Amino acid sequence: MQERLHQAVYPDEPRAAPRIGSIADLVDRQLGRYGDKPFLTWYDDDRGERVELSYRTFENWTAKVANLLVEEVGAGPGERVATVLGGHWRAAAIAFACWRAGVCLVPVDVDAPAEAVAARLRATGCAAAFVGEWRLGEVAAFLGREPGRPTLVTVAAGLLRRPGAAGAAPATALDFSLVVPGMGDMFGGAAPAAGDDALLAGDSHDAGPLTQGDLLARAEATAAALDLGDTDRLLAGLPAHQALGAVTGLVAPFLAGAGVVVAQAFRPSAFWKRVADERVVVAVLGGDQVEALLEDEAGASPGLDLGRLRAVACDLGHVPGSLALAWERRFGVPLSPVPTLTKALP
Repeated sequence: MQERLHQAVYPDEPRAAPRIGSIADLVDRQLGRYGDKPFLTWYDDDRGERVELSYRTFENWTAKVANLLVEEVGAGPGERVATVLGGHWRAAAIAFACWRAGVCLVPVDVDAPAEAVAARLRATGCAAAFVGEWRLGEVAAFLGREPGRPTLVTVAAGLLRRPGAAGAAPATALDFSLVVPGMGDMFGGAAPAAGDDALLAGDSHDAGPLTQGDLLARAEATAAALDLGDTDRLLAGLPAHQALGAVTGLVAPFLAGAGVVVAQAFRPSAFWKRVADERVVVAVLGGDQVEALLEDEAGASPGLDLGRLRAVACDLGHVPGSLALAWERRFGVPLSPVPTLTKALP
């Protein structure tokens, strides 16, 4: 399995070749190998929206956002940029754009109180913050007009921005939907290094940021633990503002050449149909999501094709035997933690 993973990442290299040094290197490799293959499929059940991005289209979005960071925000290696977007597909593109530009990503809990969000942006010294239009007004109010306030970028909740959705947003805020499409399709910035800070997640306050090398190593360990290959599709349910969520739901599937299915919000009633429709092989969920599925009396509808789902992994360091037994008895699929993740991540 390790050999298969190595070949997915380094298809044209001999066994003794050096490993990829940065996420920018990884993007170049995967674009050349997978091109038009679907990478990211995103659902917003509240709006009835579905977005699917191929490896090529995803790379294009990351290039445009990376150009925005460098040309409009002036962010580069050593800088920090925040997202307050939850599991939005644009947050995934922004994350990879940061890493291609050598910028450290600071994902912030989109459901946190506005005062706490503003405090996090100040404490981490972010140069810019991409904020969902539904949170921008209140976050901007708590940030005030102090010198050094991060450049704010409003990001639409749906495919199209609704007029007035940002509330009392500052006039100086950039509009993602207006500025990003006009940025260049190719990013030619300086190549980041493995030692560049990459991720300062909401669950790693005391541990400090993960470097690009750390992120790649954890992604490789994750893909190996999940036996994730380039013919697989993974459903990612962990919070995007946590390191575990960023690794399992974004970097690991990209590194493995797999597809990933995400949703803006977890809905137990939509889970099993989505697993069937999207041909999911592995699902990674939070413990609360596992319990919500067990409590959902409707469960999986008869006739759904769930034969491809081989395992469900959750973020519990130890899955109680009673929980694992109840899960497997009801759904017929093993439930287990991912030991590599729980030991390796801060």
